[in-house]
Amino acid sequence: MSSTIALSQQAKRPFTVVDDVGLARFGDPYTVQAEALQFSPDGKYFAVWTERGRLDVNRVEDSLRFYRKQDIENLLKLPDDSQPPSPVWVVNRSDKEGPVVKYWRWLADSSGVAFLGRTTAGGERLILADLRKKRVELLASATEAVRSVFIRDTFDVRDESHYIYTVADPGPLRNRQTERQASAIVGTGRSLRELLFPDDWLKWLSRDVRYPVAVVGGNRFEVKRNGKPLVVPGGIALSPDGKWLATVLPVAQVPTSWETLYPPSYPLSPNRIHVGGSAHQYVRINLQSGLEQSLTDAPVSGDVGIYVLRETPSWSNDGQAILLPGTFLKSKQNAPSRPCVAVVDLPSNTVTCVEALKGPTNEKGGVEEGYHFIWDVSFVDGDKHRVRVAFGSRAGEKDFLQATEYQQNQDGTWHVVRHNGVNVIVKESFNEPPRLVASDGQVSRVVWDPNPQLKNVDLGQVSLYKWKDGQGHERIAELYKPSSYKAGQRYPLVIQTHGFVEQLFAPFGALPTAFAATELAAAGIIVLQTGTVGECDSVTPNEGSCYAAGYETVANRLVSEGLADPERIGIIGFSRTCFYVMEMLTKGSLHVKAASITDGYMFTYSQYVLFAERVSGEADSIIGAAPFGEGLQQWLKRSPGFNLDKVTAPLLVVAEGHTSSLLFMWEPYAGLFYLKKPVDLIILDSDEHVPRNPGARMASQGGSVDWFRFWLQDYEDPDPVKAEQYKRWRELRNLQERRGTN
Repeated sequence: MSSTIALSQQAKRPFTVVDDVGLARFGDPYTVQAEALQFSPDGKYFAVWTERGRLDVNRVEDSLRFYRKQDIENLLKLPDDSQPPSPVWVVNRSDKEGPVVKYWRWLADSSGVAFLGRTTAGGERLILADLRKKRVELLASATEAVRSVFIRDTFDVRDESHYIYTVADPGPLRNRQTERQASAIVGTGRSLRELLFPDDWLKWLSRDVRYPVAVVGGNRFEVKRNGKPLVVPGGIALSPDGKWLATVLPVAQVPTSWETLYPPSYPLSPNRIHVGGSAHQYVRINLQSGLEQSLTDAPVSGDVGIYVLRETPSWSNDGQAILLPGTFLKSKQNAPSRPCVAVVDLPSNTVTCVEALKGPTNEKGGVEEGYHFIWDVSFVDGDKHRVRVAFGSRAGEKDFLQATEYQQNQDGTWHVVRHNGVNVIVKESFNEPPRLVASDGQVSRVVWDPNPQLKNVDLGQVSLYKWKDGQGHERIAELYKPSSYKAGQRYPLVIQTHGFVEQLFAPFGALPTAFAATELAAAGIIVLQTGTVGECDSVTPNEGSCYAAGYETVANRLVSEGLADPERIGIIGFSRTCFYVMEMLTKGSLHVKAASITDGYMFTYSQYVLFAERVSGEADSIIGAAPFGEGLQQWLKRSPGFNLDKVTAPLLVVAEGHTSSLLFMWEPYAGLFYLKKPVDLIILDSDEHVPRNPGARMASQGGSVDWFRFWLQDYEDPDPVKAEQYKRWRELRNLQERRGTN
């Protein structure tokens, strides 16, 4: 499915799904600046990463644009009407899905950028973009897939002859090849996904089983530890001389003293170090001998719930110091200590604290005074006496433009250094498209606008909407209105779930799967993009009903204010919020005219028994029991799958292209189909949870626009390609009318 909206007679045309799919973004919708814009270590260049969908070839296109800092400084001295400088080099790569350029970062000598690129088989290869030679070359073997699921620093490149990367455990692939020849296989203890869809499962091997491969002076070898292959759970960093690997490894046995020396930031924190449990520490490993040395003899800060985005260590250019983003210093007085950003000086074997880390004060999001979330830490220009700490005010917020630079004093302590130089940022907000902007504190200039076409597009009205939940707490959401909005007129309402970020330009609303806020607003539907709607504790029996009640509260508020039509309300669920939507449809009191759910948890019986390894633990807590014996009675009352007879709204069920996703979403579709209730099932041509492929994204977002316009506005797109779709939906409407619902 796809969607197009007729052009208005106004000077600007309304925003459409096509615009959304083709929008150039600085990385992912929630990419932080540490991943979208990076200065070279010597400060002479910076690179920016953008991604867009190309519908003409149905591919994702990623670009790395390299700029010379001096050119930007010159721009700020020129008249306002001067043309911004062109990049000195642009690297473009495309593929059916994305990201095509992943986990990119500068080499220590500022000669270029290393990144992971997709292979035709869906794996990843290590690639070097050499700025000096203006050349892109493959580093890792074309037959090796670099392992990087959820881990950013699975490689480190010093130059084209000295680098290290991790590869997936080849064992499961060998076992799979052997099993194909066997007359029978053992299924005990294995997941259904592994047994029924082994090729699909192999793409998602455990992220903890990764083996480093080093290339030193052109010589390639596997990294060993005590004569056995080394398994690394986190990021890796290669020393400048290629002799040492710095990383985070599990502690073999947690010392008793660690329980009191390294406490969590608040007493009831679930993140607590204890004997018999797991903990991790920073180490360095000699690549020739396999000798392992602890760098602090203390745990990492994440073990007690005080996290940094990038916990991988880094080396100074002289190889004499290692920077640790989040760790404890070994206690000298046997007294509890606080974690910090630390520097290990190897010749003197001393560790100094650069900046103390602060963390949460309770389980509801409270934080210590002066808290900020650290995105990245680095040596400035590789100098072991200078450290830069990049941070935002909160984890998950796109407030990532701040940084503090520290200089080390002669006594080993650190002080803040102030600089008044050129700053380059990605400037955007919920109603301002992203642009690359340079400033020297007095003059600001746009360096690059990646979406000039938006100047001719009507983006409608987007504002922040505030209300009080059922407990009297103030909540906030984004409200999208048509540009032709008239006060006093009631409009159809679609509630989009899954949160938002004020600092992020997101015309779709939350994520570009299922959600299509600006497109729906252009069609005359107001859209509320919500996040937290109540005091809803996660993984408890209250979670689903709390969110459902929260959506009802805000919907009723919009109705009482005269904005929303109470007879034309829709809601979209994706991923986790599918559960909340199904709770609303099966147990809520709000009259919902239409709904959709895409690739998410619903804690149904089929999800439990077919995907126990993914669902069972949380499901037992959310439902209140396992679905066996007396516990089955709880499931009959609480699980949405056993209450589909109460659903009155037409439901659009959307699954991803791989078969396990279809099974994951099957129960609500099959149940409603059996009950002869209006339900439609769509399978996207993508195996990504958040599709980047332009065609799949068009089908997802365009399908939402078509679905809600049909049910809330009685509108059918005249595009002849969609004739079969509307024939199917008209039959669903006739079915609903015969049942006398809605």
